Amino acid sequence: MSNASLNRICNNENDPMLHLTMRCKHGDLMQLQTSWSEDNPARRFWSCPRFHENSCKFFRWRDLEEIDMQFKFVIPRLANRIKELEEALQFYKTKEKKMKFLEKKGDQALIRM
Repeated sequence: MSNASLNRICNNENDPMLHLTMRCKHGDLMQLQTSWSEDNPARRFWSCPRFHENSCKFFRWRDLEEIDMQFKFVIPRLANRIKELEEALQFYKTKEKKMKFLEKKGDQALIRM
């Protein structure tokens, strides 16, 4: 699951903070995102759109509270488990396609006999 997907899941449309307008020191409109790091899992923050370009490192935490220690333990493990399951699903989908291809190829060989 991508970070963008996880961000969408964490957005509560009724949250008044989602509609808050925040700007970085350059005047750019900041984006509300979700941290998925081990130190700050599921913690919300605003960042400048240029943050990943290294041209603006301005960000601000949405909350001032420290994340619950249980979340620090559970959330990264759940995110890793989701990733493992998505990879397994992709593996089995690929395997299924190969089996269908071989099955079709085998049927064609029998028809030729």
